[in-house]
Amino acid sequence: MAGPIKYPNMYPYGVKTLTPGQTVVEALDMLGPESSFRLEPLESSMYITPKAAMYNFRGKERRWDVVESHASVGVVLYHKDLDAWIIVRQFRPAVYATLMREAEAAGKPKPPYSEAFTYELCAGLIDKDKSNPEICKEEIMEECGFDVPLEGIHEIGVGIASAGTQGCPHIMYYAEVDSSMAVAGAGGGLLGHGECIEVLALPFESCQQFVLDGKLPKSPGLMFGITWAYFNKLQNGELVLQSVLPA
Repeated sequence: MAGPIKYPNMYPYGVKTLTPGQTVVEALDMLGPESSFRLEPLESSMYITPKAAMYNFRGKERRWDVVESHASVGVVLYHKDLDAWIIVRQFRPAVYATLMREAEAAGKPKPPYSEAFTYELCAGLIDKDKSNPEICKEEIMEECGFDVPLEGIHEIGVGIASAGTQGCPHIMYYAEVDSSMAVAGAGGGLLGHGECIEVLALPFESCQQFVLDGKLPKSPGLMFGITWAYFNKLQNGELVLQSVLPA
C-alpha cells in the first residue's frame, strides 16, 4: 500500500487501490527523473498521422490541421460487491508535456511527474480485427483484471473525441463486475508497452464529489460515464440500460 501511504492526497473521496503492488509509487520508480523528459519532432507513428485538411469556405480555401487516429471504446465498470466504480489511473506524457510547457512559460521548474497521473475509465483503441465488445472485454482484463462475459457488455452512447483535431468516434459501454470475476495476476496494463496502470475503486456515494472536483485530473469520458450511470442507478434503484444520444 505504498501509494496511499506516501501520497494520501491522491486517494480522495474514499478511493482505494485494488493493485497494492502497482500504485503511483511504483510507477514513479519506473519513470525515473523528470529531467529525462523531452519533446522531439514526430517523424512517424503507428497511432496518429498529422495532416492539413484543405476546404472551401465562403469561396476561399481554408486549412485546418487534423490528426488521423483510431476510434476508441470506454467502459463504465460497476463493482457490485464493493458498491463502487472501477476506474484506472496512469501517467500521461501528453498531460505532462502541457504542464511542462505551462511551467516554462511561467519561469518555473519542471513539475513533478505525479501531477500528470490522470483518472480515467478503462478504455482502448479500436485497432484490432475484433468486435467492439470483444475489444472492451480484452481491455477490462488487461487493465482492470476482471473476466467479463461478452453478453454483460452493453453500449450506452457514442461521442466524438477531440472534435477539433481528431474527430474520431468514442463508443461508451457499461458492464458490471464482482469479486468472482477477478483474475489473479491480471490487470495493470502491459509493462512491456510502457504501461503501469493502477486500478481504483471509487465509492458510489462519493463519485459526484469526485467528478466535480476540478483539482483532480480526469478524462471527460470518466466524467460523463460515471455521472450518467450514477443518476440512472440513483433514479431507478438499479441501472436501466437506456441509450444516450451523442451531443
